[in-house]
Amino acid sequence: MAWVKRNLGLVIGGAVALALMVLAGFYLWSQIQQDQEVTQQLEDQTQQFQQLLSRPYLPKGGKVNNIEFAKDENKHLEEFQQQVRSHFGTREVPTNITAREFRAMLDRTIYDLQKQAESLGITLPEKDYWFTFAPEKQAVEFKNAIMLTYQLMDVKDLAEIMYNAKVHDLKRIKRVPASSDDNNQNDFIDKKASTNDVAIVTPYEITFQGFSTELARVMEGLVNAKHVFIVKSVVATKAPADEVQNSAVPIMNPAYNRYSRYAPPVQQMAPRPQRSANVLMDESKLQFVLQIDAVRLKPGTAGKTAKKPAAPAEVAQAQP
Repeated sequence: MAWVKRNLGLVIGGAVALALMVLAGFYLWSQIQQDQEVTQQLEDQTQQFQQLLSRPYLPKGGKVNNIEFAKDENKHLEEFQQQVRSHFGTREVPTNITAREFRAMLDRTIYDLQKQAESLGITLPEKDYWFTFAPEKQAVEFKNAIMLTYQLMDVKDLAEIMYNAKVHDLKRIKRVPASSDDNNQNDFIDKKASTNDVAIVTPYEITFQGFSTELARVMEGLVNAKHVFIVKSVVATKAPADEVQNSAVPIMNPAYNRYSRYAPPVQQMAPRPQRSANVLMDESKLQFVLQIDAVRLKPGTAGKTAKKPAAPAEVAQAQP
């Protein structure tokens, strides 16, 4: 102990040197680990580079025929494209459909949709709702029958998805105009269908009322649909209050007398229902507005050519 006191500076210096040696050892070990990681990455990149250099580059000849390789790669690419196209489904729509054939298809489809809504107890916007095709209700000639046919099939699919989801009220379906006759603001949106080298994208807007469970079923139906529907946006608001019927009970005005013969009766309103104190959450009826894009392959890219039906009745009964 006396020696430590006499050589206190030496002891402190030794402790500091030992700590620095430990710190330096740790730093050296971490640098070695980083160096090994970088070395491994460099070896992987070098191996990939060597593989690229070793690949045959002559058009033809030697042990490897690159033309056959290119054919095999194209074959694999075509198989992949067919797998992708299979998810889009096919629309069997003839390119030369006549006005009579479309008339039969339109009348049969609208009739079926109206009857399904009635049987399921789903309220439609109006009694004789034509699902955005009111301008074509009395038409004889159709300016764009092919586009109308595709839109009719899309609207049928969207309506049946909401039917299967058991929504309470179908308030409105909107589509893009197919001709200058489609100018009703209640049934059409100010958008246009877009197209690229592969597909055609057609916007739609659907409005319905219900609860969150109905919205979940609608979204599930869109995901599992036979044709591609992309949900662009969902807006949920509280459903407008329904008009109260038979809730006002007239009683005699206390101020009524022989001199105030025409005094209006006082309207006694029905009391507002009170929620139980032990209810933590009471979900109200909601109104949902969905912006949806329907995606279909361009004619000639689906791998199948639609054939003209033998009779209009078969067109009317065709399933999209």
